[in-house]
Amino acid sequence: MKTIRLILLIFFGATFFSGCFLKSVHPLVSEENAILIDNLEGIWESEDQRWTFINDFTKFPKVMMAMDAELEDEEEDNELENAYFILFENLEDIDPDTALFIGAATELNGAYFLDLYVFARSIDQIEESESTFVDNHFFKVHTFSKISINDSKLSIELFASSFISELISANRIRINHEKTDDGTLITASTKELRKFVSKYANEEDAYENAFELSYRGYNLED
Repeated sequence: MKTIRLILLIFFGATFFSGCFLKSVHPLVSEENAILIDNLEGIWESEDQRWTFINDFTKFPKVMMAMDAELEDEEEDNELENAYFILFENLEDIDPDTALFIGAATELNGAYFLDLYVFARSIDQIEESESTFVDNHFFKVHTFSKISINDSKLSIELFASSFISELISANRIRINHEKTDDGTLITASTKELRKFVSKYANEEDAYENAFELSYRGYNLED
């Protein structure tokens, strides 16, 4: 597997997600239940971060060329049709780098959810073509968040690892998982995940505090 397809656990602990957020081996969103959310495409930002959601990534030529090269021999090419290519920038950095994610959205129990995994750690990394021995020992994980759009504001609430850990410890749920140094790694299937998230879709305690982004348009040349 090439470098830009690897998911780095250490990356999640060092970037914009503060606190213990839920991580899963399997995705919440499959190709069959992925949807596109009205008005999500574009640039969203706050004082300290910027997210750019792209469904039609042909509008971003550099990324398009790199992705075409990576996906030409892969069976998963069509997975991107109802997914988002997401650029994340930490605006607190003097010279902010851009982390690249693949995101897929779905609706469960009346709420929208976003499944994220890292595509590359930086814009420059998408041009790399050779994986290394070390790279191939990193692990692919997914994170989930509940999202909503109201009056040009995007709210993102990360699913909290502490919530499911407490349920497991109290024997209130049974879900396949592994304990890790920084929380709980869920190993349940996508079907099990969807059932679990649907059940707790509107449970306030299931989420980290929401952060809010404002819509800034859709000029990818800036």
